[in-house]
Amino acid sequence: MSKTRKARQYGERIAVGVTAEQRRRLEDILRARARTGQMTSMADVLRTAVNLFIAQQDDIPGTRAAITRKLEGRFEAVEERLLALEGQLREQAELLEQLVAFFRKKREGG
Repeated sequence: MSKTRKARQYGERIAVGVTAEQRRRLEDILRARARTGQMTSMADVLRTAVNLFIAQQDDIPGTRAAITRKLEGRFEAVEERLLALEGQLREQAELLEQLVAFFRKKREGG
């Protein structure tokens, strides 16, 4: 991608301070990617890190984490409803068994 195209794509700039250890780890990532033929820049690595961080935030609507949390809540509600229905079904099955037993007794003359 050309520099002018990247400049248009990434029109916002943010200055971020990092520790020496964070800088060293970022450089380790760059070296590891260069060894595998994935030439990239420090800015690309930082953008990837920011995107991953944003995607993990469950308080931002539309992020993977928020969607996952919402789905987990829905699954729990469905599970609770199924358990309630299972209890009702068990009760109805017991009543049906009692009715069958009652009518059997009546038919047999008891």
